[in-house]
Amino acid sequence: MSMNFSFLKAFYHVAECKSFTLASKRLNLSQPTLSLQVQGLEKSYGLPLIKRHQKRFELTTEGNLVFSYARSIFSLVADLEKAIEDLGARGLKIGSTPTLAHYIMPNIIRVLKQGNPQLKIQLFTGLSEEVLQKVINYEYHVGLIGWADCPGNVIKKRVAEPRLYFITKDTALTERIHLRDLAHYPVILPKEGSKTRTYIIRAFKRLNVPLNNCIDCENAQAIKDMVSLGIGGAFFPLYAIETDVQTQRYRKIEILDELHLALSLVYLNERRSLGIVKEFLAAARESTVSLQ
Repeated sequence: MSMNFSFLKAFYHVAECKSFTLASKRLNLSQPTLSLQVQGLEKSYGLPLIKRHQKRFELTTEGNLVFSYARSIFSLVADLEKAIEDLGARGLKIGSTPTLAHYIMPNIIRVLKQGNPQLKIQLFTGLSEEVLQKVINYEYHVGLIGWADCPGNVIKKRVAEPRLYFITKDTALTERIHLRDLAHYPVILPKEGSKTRTYIIRAFKRLNVPLNNCIDCENAQAIKDMVSLGIGGAFFPLYAIETDVQTQRYRKIEILDELHLALSLVYLNERRSLGIVKEFLAAARESTVSLQ
């Protein structure tokens, strides 16, 4: 016969509190429910565990034996929970796309370290799909990625939807344009596999605008350098270009069709209760709340 640990837990707390009333408050259960669970344990083994019809709470001989074992079991459970918590505190592995790792992750990590200065953090980069796969494979605790389809065992929380702007050295373009105004305009895109690339290409197709993808590049800084040399234009969120726009390396053009990235945190459902994952989520929410 297998042990019903819910019944055992109910009995353990009743015996420890020496009261159904106090135990029900501790467990946030009604007294009738708690009583049924204790009775369920007694019926499972055909043993009386509590002396009923007594003026004071008292365990039977069998009840004392079960209570002594239950105390050891739940003490081990507490030790296990502490060990798991300590294990999590020893390190957090984060995956991110290179651009997000450069512009977003430092501030998240700063906030995270303020609350947990002893936490060891490892940050890895890759395409969104690569990061997602490593989260699924238990290699990363959490990932910060762009849009991606996730399987059912992955929790995806959208943390920001920064707007995309077009950057260029071209002075002929006005400050605010529609995507159709970029028909045949030389556009530098991220490399194949980038979710931002996929999103931009789909936006052009959706609006039936011819896209002149003149160059593919895997490095965001190299793309911006090429834009500053007048080779073409590119799409970036404000957080990635703000400083360069202020120093007039290139111009920022508002797209009236309102293109937006979708930044999401991904982690396994099985890891949702880990303390370090909860801390990371809180730090990410605090850090990305002002993203445009």
